[in-house]
Amino acid sequence: MKTEKRSIAVFIASPGDLSNERKYFRKAVDLLNIGFADGANVLFEPLGWEDTLASTGRRTQGVINKYVDRCDVFILVLHRRWGQEAPDAIPYSSYSEEEFFRALERFKKTRSPEIFVFFKRVAASQEAYPDSQLKKVLDFRRQLEDSRQVRYRSFDDNEQSFIFEINLHLKAYVKGELSPIDLTRDSVVLPLSALEEVRKAKSEAKKLHQEIRFLQLQIAEDASNLAKEGLLENARQKFVKLVTDTADTHILYLGYQFFYQTGDLDTALIVLNRWLDLNGDNQNTPATAFAYNNLGILFQTRGNLDQAEVMHMKSLAIDEALGWEEGKARDYGNLGILYRIRGDLTQAEEMYKKSLAINEALGWKDGIAHSYANLGILYKTLGDFNQAEQMYKKSLAIFEALDQKKDIASDSCNLGTLYQSRGDFNQAEEMYKKSLEISELLGFKIGMASAYRNIATIYQIRGYLDQAEELYKKAMIINEALDMKEAIAGNFSDLGLLYQSRGDLDKAEEMYKKSLTINEALGLKVGMGNDYSNFGNLYRTRSEFVRAAEMYEKALTIHKTLRLKEYMANDFGNLGTLYTTQGEFDLAEEMYKKSLAINQELGRKDSIAKLFNDIGNLYLTRKDYNQAEAMYKEAQTIDEALGLEDGMARGFVNFGNLYQLRNEVDRAIEMYEKAYALFKKIKSPFEKSIAQWLRDLKSKKRM
Repeated sequence: MKTEKRSIAVFIASPGDLSNERKYFRKAVDLLNIGFADGANVLFEPLGWEDTLASTGRRTQGVINKYVDRCDVFILVLHRRWGQEAPDAIPYSSYSEEEFFRALERFKKTRSPEIFVFFKRVAASQEAYPDSQLKKVLDFRRQLEDSRQVRYRSFDDNEQSFIFEINLHLKAYVKGELSPIDLTRDSVVLPLSALEEVRKAKSEAKKLHQEIRFLQLQIAEDASNLAKEGLLENARQKFVKLVTDTADTHILYLGYQFFYQTGDLDTALIVLNRWLDLNGDNQNTPATAFAYNNLGILFQTRGNLDQAEVMHMKSLAIDEALGWEEGKARDYGNLGILYRIRGDLTQAEEMYKKSLAINEALGWKDGIAHSYANLGILYKTLGDFNQAEQMYKKSLAIFEALDQKKDIASDSCNLGTLYQSRGDFNQAEEMYKKSLEISELLGFKIGMASAYRNIATIYQIRGYLDQAEELYKKAMIINEALDMKEAIAGNFSDLGLLYQSRGDLDKAEEMYKKSLTINEALGLKVGMGNDYSNFGNLYRTRSEFVRAAEMYEKALTIHKTLRLKEYMANDFGNLGTLYTTQGEFDLAEEMYKKSLAINQELGRKDSIAKLFNDIGNLYLTRKDYNQAEAMYKEAQTIDEALGLEDGMARGFVNFGNLYQLRNEVDRAIEMYEKAYALFKKIKSPFEKSIAQWLRDLKSKKRM
């Protein structure tokens, strides 16, 4: 019998300039009640000043305060206005402020309600010179940062961004997944080279008695220090005024980096466009090329690859006209990254090698290291693991000598993916955690999200699905906040695989569709191929074999075109499993052997173990029990050496099936018990199935 739903009262407070958001709030709550809340056996009750109109015919603050006093969740939303003046609510200057502090005082006494504050982003030009209302909002935001008493987030000026925040926080509240309010501060470390240029410019301004410029450069340096200390609101308010007023490209670049790293890509775009506007007709300068280069990076971050290419080509045209070799090397490298993301690996390699040749001729170590790293990623994608490792280590050695921590984090992550592909999961995890530690130290959100995803994948491979899901969601929060479309697609794919591992096929399909929608919109062939493979596995599990074959062939076509050996090996393996299921054993064996040959060439140990198990299952189906046992033993040896408990457990199940077919019941029970113990340890969804098998087998033995 289903228990009565728990009612959760959610109150929204906001000034009058957020009428749309109040509508979006009601819409979000209605949708949550239809879907998520019903499954969680809760019912969200939306509350706001509108409800007093329905009950009393007027907006009565006394009634509103009663709603604040009984709500379970209090949400304050602010934009440019502080709220209606409240002469009868002294010491508070608005009713919204009174409602917030009323909820906060109650929280301090009773630990309820949960409080969330959301700030709708304001244009930098308005934030730089705020009117009296906006100034109060900005002061309040700084007060929240200083006190660290409640959670607060910013959202973009659109319905989707606001509803995402409502959904995210209310779901986390219900599931008890809200992390404790972090008393530490998110630090943002801006590029040291840019800071050094600001210091040089400041010294020059002092010599030339350029007092206003000197003051602006000093404020920029102060803002950078505040960002490093984690006082982001203080830093932001300095930067928005600077980038609105200054004509100094050193300050604009520093401001761009701040807004880019904190996820405010709209303001970052405004800063770069202002940079270009200041140059006027004088477009053929290194500074203009650099601005176009950063615009390319920004558009690429947002997944707009065509626009990114236009910007990088503009930068390259200027650098070529100027004969500026350093700029050309940078442009070639960025174009290489863009072509690799698109799946045009031949063109990517050409760009990387051009960049490397220039950097080596210039003796520019930083550029050489980046070229090595880019080539490493390319060779890893092509399945040339040895050459990839050589490139990564060359790159890492240079960055460590230069003490460039952000790049050290990136190379550590790259080495982690390489070790993971080889099946060296301990070494991979070590590299990922090194990358995460550095990224957290720097406040480098993109690096943190990447590390979370990679560590989660290791946990998933090992069968620790709950820990994996937690980290995938951490990564998703960052990527959605930064609008990293390619990474968001990857997050959906990751979660789909995880839900499929748990047997939740409908949820997995939902995730795969979201991933494919993004990848198709961006024209990302590698991502599309990965999605098709995932759909194939899903349809095969549902016994929709025709659809599964169609998806596998689509994936294989893309991966062959792109020469992606690692992915091709997976495709052949998937087709082998499909043909086995359909009873086409000769075709299945052919596919498995193609996959095995590639994996052995690449040294992918965990994949080799899986294939030995798959081939063993094929022999088992043919009743070639000795061959099956030999394959299972090969697989078990590898899984034990790698410490893969999930793989070992599945191996024990295979042995159990084999011994049961041989009527060696005691040995079968022994294997199933070993599998059960491991599945229980890692909290695998297969734990219950194995337990039932054991009960049935023991019952049959007693008869």
